[in-house]
Amino acid sequence: MTEASQILSNYHHERHFLQIVHVARAGTARVPFIYMKNHKAACTTILATLIRYQQAHLGQPVTTVAESVIHKPPARLMQNGRRSLDTGRALAFLNDPQYFRFTVIRDPIARTVSAYADKMVKGGKQKAALMRHLGRPAEADITLSEFLDIIAQDSGARDVDRHWRSQRKEISYDTVTYDFIGDMRDLDGAMSKVIGMCFDDGEMLVQDTRKTLGHKSDSRSRLEGLSAEDRRNLETALEDDLAMYEEVRAALK
Repeated sequence: MTEASQILSNYHHERHFLQIVHVARAGTARVPFIYMKNHKAACTTILATLIRYQQAHLGQPVTTVAESVIHKPPARLMQNGRRSLDTGRALAFLNDPQYFRFTVIRDPIARTVSAYADKMVKGGKQKAALMRHLGRPAEADITLSEFLDIIAQDSGARDVDRHWRSQRKEISYDTVTYDFIGDMRDLDGAMSKVIGMCFDDGEMLVQDTRKTLGHKSDSRSRLEGLSAEDRRNLETALEDDLAMYEEVRAALK
């Protein structure tokens, strides 16, 4: 059974934990589900798709889901965050066997490089937080190789932001008993499994937010250009996540 002390140790604070847990409201799916959100692992596409299927299940018009709705799902559909959950209730849901508990993870190396391309190159609050941790000006440049060296050597920098911090912690891999963990490499297969379990068969209602919301980072060329030192730094920084990823990949075969 998941205990509060076990799970909260994975997060910066209770609010962080409650932002990860997404619990389907009763009656909004054939089988109630809990999605543990994992940043930089197609989380917006997954949430938009779940919301669309919930709309269809309730007989409501199925609409393109706006970004504001994805970040704060309607309380009539999902319980998420302090506005509709507290830690005790969230843990009760996670321990309730009637709920289908799932998440999706991503190749840790690809996820980290994508986080750099999205949050460090474009700037914003995530970059400002890291620079503040490093004692540098928020507007200072930081190369990919420098970023990877920093997170390899500095555990505090590694934990600054949930877009590049450990997936193993973000999804509480070692604490939550999951019914299914998918791989973003086969997102269609993962979502087919989830939809087939939680909803009635019918029209495919996947919303790819890379297309509808422009959620796409230019990371492929950066991945291809990684040096041997970059890869050593990634292996150091992501040791636990890489082990988790291999376990999940083996289970999916």
